[in-house]
Amino acid sequence: MENGKLEKLRGYYVKDFVNYLFVERNLSKRTIKEYERDLTVFLAFFKPYLDTEMTLSSIDERTIREFLTHLKMELNYTPKAINRKLASIKSYFNFIEREGFIEKSPASNIKNTKLDKRLPKVLDEDDVVRILDAAEDTCREKSSEEYDPENYKSFVYYRDCAIMELFYATGMRISELVTLDITDVDFRNKTVRVTGKGSKQRTVILNDPSIAALDSYLAVRPDEKTMALFLNRNKTRLSVRAVEIMFKKNKLRSGVIKPASPHTMRHSFATHLLQGGSDVVTIKELLGHENLATTQIYTNISMEHIKETYEHSHPRAQKLKRTNKEEKDE
Repeated sequence: MENGKLEKLRGYYVKDFVNYLFVERNLSKRTIKEYERDLTVFLAFFKPYLDTEMTLSSIDERTIREFLTHLKMELNYTPKAINRKLASIKSYFNFIEREGFIEKSPASNIKNTKLDKRLPKVLDEDDVVRILDAAEDTCREKSSEEYDPENYKSFVYYRDCAIMELFYATGMRISELVTLDITDVDFRNKTVRVTGKGSKQRTVILNDPSIAALDSYLAVRPDEKTMALFLNRNKTRLSVRAVEIMFKKNKLRSGVIKPASPHTMRHSFATHLLQGGSDVVTIKELLGHENLATTQIYTNISMEHIKETYEHSHPRAQKLKRTNKEEKDE
């Protein structure tokens, strides 16, 4: 059988690749789905040619660059999104090279698109407190109005308060939060077992406000068979989208104007720890980063904070600002 026909028959080895990611690399289902979607977009771009004479072996650096240019120019993909697609393509071709389906990967020498050096957005401590207080105030008001021990009408308000506290106490990702089970929480040692990227587990610390909020939530959480920690109104595991909607509503109630999301709480958690004197290595472990370089971006954020504090506090800097303002007013 010709190579091109075999490739079509085997679906261009995408299922073989997915099985490899699942069994050998032990990636999460969510990550594998992202790889699969990336390859679907990639192969769809070449479909008119694959349907005729093109084979995987005839795809070279130039044709892959044409695809990446298409993503940028026609579909307006960001550099970060393009790099993720490229990472999927590289992993895919490395796999089919290893399996002997092609002689050499055509993607090995293609470099990532240069990213804009943007610092993560963070909230200052006052804004974080306002958001947490808004969740607590809503819980207090709504639960007193609607709480019914027979059907737990108000358990969602206790849940939302616990989620908000947990975000800031631990710096966990939203995808990690929704996969938590009740058994992951260790009240005795004030810790939570978190399953992060690549199914890697780590232990994060709980502070007293988060423990109190979790305790209040569990006291009214519906007694369901599922071990999921956070439940929706249908008493099943809460989704990422539901948490995003809840966070947005709570932020609006708080009156905080700055853009923010659950991931902003993660960035704020790391930045505030660094500003409070924590070392980068500890923050790296708490965030679940593989590389220290990923965590070190928060040192840049902290330096921006130091500069801002300096300009607001140093007498000479303040004097210059006043002089400039007076000249502008004149």
